[in-house]
Amino acid sequence: MPAITSWEEFIQFITDGENVEGSVANRTPHTLDRRTRYLYERLQAASLGEAVFLYSQAVETDAIPGSVLYYDAATSMYKRAQAAVAFNVSAGWYTLAESSFPVAMVYEKVDTNLAHLIMIGTLRDFDLSSVIEGGDATVSGPYYLSATAPGKITTQKPAVGVYVLFNRGDDTFHFLPTPRDVLEDHIHYRFELYAQPAGEANCVTYGDPEPHQVINPNPTLPGWLPADHYVFSGTAPTGAKFGYNLAQHPELEKVWPPLPTENCYIERNGVGLPMLGAPRPGVVIDCNGIWWMEDCYGAAPWAPEYPGCVYSSSSWSSEYPSSSSGEPYWTCQTPIEYLPANIGTRGDEMTLVLGYAKMIFKTSDAMVTELSPCSDTSPIIFLNCDGEPASTGKLCAALDLSVLGVVTPSPGIEVVKGFTEDTVLKGPSVNGIIAGSGAQITGVGVEDEDWSLDEAGLYHGDLQIQLEDTAGDPKEYQVSLVALNDVLEEYDSVNEFFYLHYPSGRTSGVRGRIEIPRLGMSTPLKMRLWMWFVGRSAGAMPLLTATYRRYPRPTVPTALPTTDTDIVGGGWTPGLTLAGGQYAEAYTPWFAVVMGDMVDFTLQWSGSSGPADGFGIARFGSRVEVGTP
Repeated sequence: MPAITSWEEFIQFITDGENVEGSVANRTPHTLDRRTRYLYERLQAASLGEAVFLYSQAVETDAIPGSVLYYDAATSMYKRAQAAVAFNVSAGWYTLAESSFPVAMVYEKVDTNLAHLIMIGTLRDFDLSSVIEGGDATVSGPYYLSATAPGKITTQKPAVGVYVLFNRGDDTFHFLPTPRDVLEDHIHYRFELYAQPAGEANCVTYGDPEPHQVINPNPTLPGWLPADHYVFSGTAPTGAKFGYNLAQHPELEKVWPPLPTENCYIERNGVGLPMLGAPRPGVVIDCNGIWWMEDCYGAAPWAPEYPGCVYSSSSWSSEYPSSSSGEPYWTCQTPIEYLPANIGTRGDEMTLVLGYAKMIFKTSDAMVTELSPCSDTSPIIFLNCDGEPASTGKLCAALDLSVLGVVTPSPGIEVVKGFTEDTVLKGPSVNGIIAGSGAQITGVGVEDEDWSLDEAGLYHGDLQIQLEDTAGDPKEYQVSLVALNDVLEEYDSVNEFFYLHYPSGRTSGVRGRIEIPRLGMSTPLKMRLWMWFVGRSAGAMPLLTATYRRYPRPTVPTALPTTDTDIVGGGWTPGLTLAGGQYAEAYTPWFAVVMGDMVDFTLQWSGSSGPADGFGIARFGSRVEVGTP
């Protein structure tokens, strides 16, 4: 039995001045008595040699007396053990899970996360019923670590069988956990595949680029069908030439698919074929079947001189590039044994062998053997590799919302916004809002998560949108109408440039119109015109007559204005000197306008006192600001 009496480090003696009473006088004898009991219990356990204990060890909270434990190095704590395996994705094989290595059992809990542990040996007068699956501690015999309940034991040996103890059935047991690598127990499968077409083989000659084909494919025959045959339902991988007709090989179909499929191999004439992951796999195996990736001479899944071949008139264009030697690339794929120098009399022979190992632990007790929806109206369904409903094999789970009721329908874009027990909540949604010109967006949510601004400048959540006050900002307006008076539309073929040509020697001009919005502007307003002058030859831009005529907004019937106003009395000059092929921008002086005005302007030249070849204007516009001229 373990020593459960606490060891007391110090003995407190009677001191001067203490009242002499029983509790004081007996204090020292009691301490000595407890220390003596502690030493006795330790000596008793050591001399009997019945069990080995560890005292005051850190355990997980849910561990109870009798719980079988493993040591978790990551947390420096003993945790409840459970028989299981883990798949090493990077290595591609199964290993025993860390929880499958029991090393101790809880004897007594001394605190929430502290316990005395038995490591090995015999324990008497101990009740195991709380940790036995089924709860009957009177059943004698070997007990194994449970694969379904952490920390518990069972008389039924699981697929991952880890022996823990022998129960005598009289509240005494022999604790001797014995982990073993159950993964060493496995079955080797070996199937000789049908090295023949499920139909007729076409005749192929070495050196002829005609590929091997299945003529008149028949899915009721064993062997290989075209990869695009309807029986495969479009599951063939890209580039596959042929697929194996599993339905006509029932012994193999019964144990298909192997798990994991990457552990399979195929031998052709005793030589392993490159599988998935090789630079150019000859065979690909997945949960849907076995797929042959080659069809050149001798590389099909049947002998190149298959007996009874037929001649086909179908044409074929090689999808392979030529090799550096100049020979067609497909000749490089012919197996060595079928090259002309080696084939001999074996041209009509081929053997194909599929092999893989299946772990014995993969039984119905250790593996999920069937999955199905809880009811006909369950939104969770299970599909096989073909995307069809299934309950066994390699499955994937899907959510079928069509079986649920839908509330809060609305027109436009709808998304799923939530769920109740049997209802999908749908409604409109906006992915995000970005502020455009003249708009401001702010978050109005109280909490930090009520709204956000992401890196793309999109606002999400509870937002407020308001227009920016731009009434006082400068505005620019383009010319809406243009009339030409002896001004030519010119195309400079050298510079490939369009412009309006003011020719010399005659009076010419342009009449244009600019419209000022009726709303959203402050007062007072001023306007000036701008334009791009183009030099045809070197010279200063001449003196121009620049006028404008305002048409105020007519809130009542109003007579049309009939006179223009000079922008600059006596004429206006751009003040530019340009060389031929140059252009520059110039502004007129400001003049007063009002919100809602329509303004016609004229820019006229007398045809003299300027460049001998005239000049050009390529673009007109105006700028309006708050203020007075």
